[in-house]
Amino acid sequence: MLTPSERRRAKVAVLMAVNAVPLVGVLALDWSLVALLAVYWVELGACLVGAAVKALFAEGKPVYDANGFSWLVFGALAEKRGRIGLPVLPLSIQVANLPAILIALAVGSVGWALFGAIGVGGVGETTGATMTDAESLSVGLGVLAVIFGRAVDVGRYVLSGTYASVPPQQPLQSALVSMAGTGSALLIGGGFVIAGAPPPFVLAFVLAVKLLADIVDVYRDRLEAYDERTSVELGLAPDTPEWERIESSRDGSDIVRPKPSAVVAGGVVRGLSSPLSVLLAAGLTLVGLLSTATTDGVAVELLGGAVVVAGAFTALGVFDRSFRYLAMEYRIGDEGVGNGRLVGYDRLLGPQWQLPGEARAEMERARTVTDRLFGTETLRLERDDRVYRLPHLSSDAVDIAPPRSNHQLTNGRSGASSATNSETNSFAGDS
Repeated sequence: MLTPSERRRAKVAVLMAVNAVPLVGVLALDWSLVALLAVYWVELGACLVGAAVKALFAEGKPVYDANGFSWLVFGALAEKRGRIGLPVLPLSIQVANLPAILIALAVGSVGWALFGAIGVGGVGETTGATMTDAESLSVGLGVLAVIFGRAVDVGRYVLSGTYASVPPQQPLQSALVSMAGTGSALLIGGGFVIAGAPPPFVLAFVLAVKLLADIVDVYRDRLEAYDERTSVELGLAPDTPEWERIESSRDGSDIVRPKPSAVVAGGVVRGLSSPLSVLLAAGLTLVGLLSTATTDGVAVELLGGAVVVAGAFTALGVFDRSFRYLAMEYRIGDEGVGNGRLVGYDRLLGPQWQLPGEARAEMERARTVTDRLFGTETLRLERDDRVYRLPHLSSDAVDIAPPRSNHQLTNGRSGASSATNSETNSFAGDS
């Protein structure tokens, strides 16, 4: 295991080698400004992809709140704990890392396209410069060298075991900060060229800003340490929570499971009731109906689009609910051995959460639309800033909640309100 100083020196060596490529191209191979910006633009994309690979294997607990990440499908991934092993490599993928990676890739891709359009495309159009065959070949070799440098950085991260102690946000944030620095150099440099600044000045500016951004990234850990030991809050101190230890055993435990058919049907309701699904499908249908008076074909295409949107969200909803609950079982420990503790256990990914026996008395009992169709009931509990949801249980299984709690919440207006809110607020996220 490398020390922080050794990791820093290794990273400096890699970054110096990566930054030497465009510098040699400018000084020795007579690269144009467009060629330099093109290499930097490719490096931005390689940096983002490398960070996504690092985050994929990171074993630290994600620092975002799963309840605040409860979008369709994304929420199902974010609230799951557990890892999927790779068949060949001694590595595994943490399911909860995927939402942060997907969002970082989406945001980074938009920025990458913008930097390329203005920083590279704008400069090329303004100057009218084109690369010669020799320059194109050297730039291609430079691109390969940059990609190789980023691959070496990822390999060092894996071989040194760094992934075992970092949350997925750490490499993603580092990459986005680096992209912001280099991307700013591309945008401002492109603006200088469009404004008529001399190319040598723009070259020096881009090289200086790029090198400064990389140096800041290398010494980010020292800034984080300074943030931790002082009262000055820079927002750089890492937040690295640990996974809660869960002890779970089937011995001496009653086990209840959701009804599979109800889980799938609930997924259909979840997908079709998504606000985005309702908005898109209703909008396409309305425009299609209004266009029937003037155009014969448009209405059919728009109505067909509404059907496709509804079908797509139905599939997403079924995946969301199935991934959340289809493999779940709820283990109720014996009062004498397990103190009545309730453990949510995923048969594919392992234990997910646990609640003390007294928490069962606080559970709310509700019947959603799906529950009424399949003769099941749903238990729900808000505790420790998290929502625990045990959906579509049979009437016998619902007895895991004490009778007093059941009676209190199935009579009167509060019971009806709970049933309605449990179904209509499903978009906000269910644990």
